[in-house]
Amino acid sequence: MHDEAKFDITAMIDLVFMMNIFFLVTTVGAALAEMDLPVAKHVVAADLDAAVVFSLTVDANGGGTFLYVGDGVDGEPITSPEEQTKAIRTAVEAGLGDQKTTVLIKAEKNVRLRDLNRVASAASAIQGVELKLAVIEME
Repeated sequence: MHDEAKFDITAMIDLVFMMNIFFLVTTVGAALAEMDLPVAKHVVAADLDAAVVFSLTVDANGGGTFLYVGDGVDGEPITSPEEQTKAIRTAVEAGLGDQKTTVLIKAEKNVRLRDLNRVASAASAIQGVELKLAVIEME
């Protein structure tokens, strides 16, 4: 007397159907993740002539954040946070005297958020200033 060999494949069929559904759902979700966004219609570029500009860069060794008053990395960088705060307030107050009510902060992609927040807080502490931010992706 031998028992007949039985193999119940019901569980395997259920598993194959679930895997098919899983891959179908994730493939559709991944395809929908890439979408073309509409072009912005109501955006105007900041006027550099009517703005006080600050540029933030990161030390090549990753040590600290350098602040430059003006557009670009011309001149001597300000490295100390206390000196940066003083330079920001001085430049913003001088800009308000010249009818420059916008502060534009340009920062490299690698600038730490806490440094950017510190600079933005120092700039926005002066009343009557509009703050704008731009992130520069350096190669």
